[in-house]
Amino acid sequence: MKRDVYITGIGSFSPGEPIPFARIEEVLGEITDAPPKLQRRIPRMRKVMSELLGIEYSYYAIDPKTGESTESNVSMATKSARKALDQAGIQATDVDLLIYAGILYDHWCPPSSVLVQEALGIPYCAEMSIHSNCTAIYKALQVATDLIAIGRYDRALLTTSQISSTFLRADYFNQQALTEEQVILRWFLSDGAGAVVLSADKPDRPALKVTDTYLESVGLGIPPTMRMDVGAAHWRPKEIYEKGLHHLRQDLKTVAKLAPKLFEKGINEMLAKTHLDVSKVKCFFANIPTKHLMDLAMEGLRKDWGNPDLPFYAKLATRGYQGAPAIIIALDEYLQQESMADGDCLVSFVTESSKWMHAGFILDYCA
Repeated sequence: MKRDVYITGIGSFSPGEPIPFARIEEVLGEITDAPPKLQRRIPRMRKVMSELLGIEYSYYAIDPKTGESTESNVSMATKSARKALDQAGIQATDVDLLIYAGILYDHWCPPSSVLVQEALGIPYCAEMSIHSNCTAIYKALQVATDLIAIGRYDRALLTTSQISSTFLRADYFNQQALTEEQVILRWFLSDGAGAVVLSADKPDRPALKVTDTYLESVGLGIPPTMRMDVGAAHWRPKEIYEKGLHHLRQDLKTVAKLAPKLFEKGINEMLAKTHLDVSKVKCFFANIPTKHLMDLAMEGLRKDWGNPDLPFYAKLATRGYQGAPAIIIALDEYLQQESMADGDCLVSFVTESSKWMHAGFILDYCA
């Protein structure tokens, strides 16, 4: 018999002070050596993107005065983990499974999971790292929920962190190899971390029950639309720099074309497989990196669900987009600000464009 699994603690962390959209390039560094045509386009692109992206503030693990890094992925994951553990009312040593989920690592080896374990002072626990972008923490949630449900573990700590600014700094680029898309990424990707504690024991206070999770990869035959080609397949440092293979690349035109269609198809698949009654959803957590795409997705969702007033929640405008941590940051702040009633249902769904993966979760509030 499977056990119920509850979220007993949530923590999030955003480094530094909020940086207004107009100051982003001041913190990340100005692009001064790009090809002349791109240099001329940047001011016009900035104005258009400020409206399409909907970003008011972003956070970076960078000291704005010195330009020095202020955090690592492990340090941010650890800080959010301590908040989640405190909320759960347990010690780090009570955890018997620790998962780090994210696209970025401070080191290729050892994995970030054991470094977070070390930072928290956990002498013994099972651990794993999950390598993915937006869907990473959803995958961690499914794996940990299933392992707790069958009784293999009792308490799990899920951590995720992303320092996008590492590869957005002006001095990181071979600016002669820059593209428009790579400049645009600098205006909406941000830094942050999140953590969740899961338990088979319901606490003596209200908690969220993990009712269901959903994962599906649908990118067969579709080229990756977000990629960074540094790795074992490409490891000639001089060639990497000259060709700009270390630059994060995203085909924004293809994403804009495919994402709305795949989002609609994917969320309908999730509904069919989880049997979710959409009339019971109190809030939808939109894990989408730009305001333009978010508006399209929510317009379609409200129409399909027959609820033109369906509430949705995201921290994109005041946090920027942090990839995997974005959903934990949003969930953490929502629970701090909003009142909940027994049986309220919270739902999230995300489409990761790197190779088109879908993920989602359904949480029920238990008073």
